Amino acid sequence: MLTEVYKGNLTALSPIHHGDSSDYGTTKLILSLPTVIVNPVTNEKEVDNIPTIHGNAIRGYLRRLIMDDYLTQLDYDLNSKKIYHFLFTGGLLEALDNKDKGAINLSLKKELREMIPPISLLGSAIGNQMIQGKLKVGMGNIVCSETKHYISDYDDIDFSAYNLKSIDFGTRLDDLKEYSGDEEQNHQMKYEFETLIRGTKFTHEFVLENCNSIEQACFVRMFRLWQERPYIGAKSATGYGKVELDYPSINGLSDDVYLDYLHDNQSSIIEFLDGLVKIWK
Repeated sequence: MLTEVYKGNLTALSPIHHGDSSDYGTTKLILSLPTVIVNPVTNEKEVDNIPTIHGNAIRGYLRRLIMDDYLTQLDYDLNSKKIYHFLFTGGLLEALDNKDKGAINLSLKKELREMIPPISLLGSAIGNQMIQGKLKVGMGNIVCSETKHYISDYDDIDFSAYNLKSIDFGTRLDDLKEYSGDEEQNHQMKYEFETLIRGTKFTHEFVLENCNSIEQACFVRMFRLWQERPYIGAKSATGYGKVELDYPSINGLSDDVYLDYLHDNQSSIIEFLDGLVKIWK
């Protein structure tokens, strides 16, 4: 059983907002998870909420990058909503009236892995079955005094997670009055959200399980695309979430095997995708 682990670090080059479902008053909080920490003052263990970058957020962003690139490399115009969701969002399980209608057999599962290497890496759902992905995406664990006992090579960290958090704000203008003819002055709304400051560092890892050479090269291609658009979290359109990626063990790897596979098998892959669109209308 082949397992490959790629460890690295993320460093914030601009403030990061990775939204939680919680609010503090009118302030949108950043995602934090209960964590056993070492209190930097008392040196005793306790539970606290520590900011984290969820692995699913990184995985979802990378899925969109590699799937868009996959279709671009094939020069394929996708016009099926169901196949779009299968590729880009992880798909949707369905209850089927007839157990044979639309069910995926083992032969088709194998073809899906072969013809769509990103699906083999990231997994998805279609019909009534799941396709298990071979890539595990870890959480981005913040480097701070509360968590340094989990992380090697960071014994000298002396700043708290609370020093890395800040409150930022934005404004929205009610422009509807301009078009409604109402002479009342437009209202401007201020909203606040929690961020992690520039310079915040996270440890992170990818784990590949039983990948062949094409799937491994597909992973490298996905990472290269992330290097070209190095963002995490929300509000990247306004400058937030830019990160520096430092994964030394990936630097020397090549994506040529994957790109050559798509180029050499373009016609058969397109024929396969056309068949999926016909089956899963």
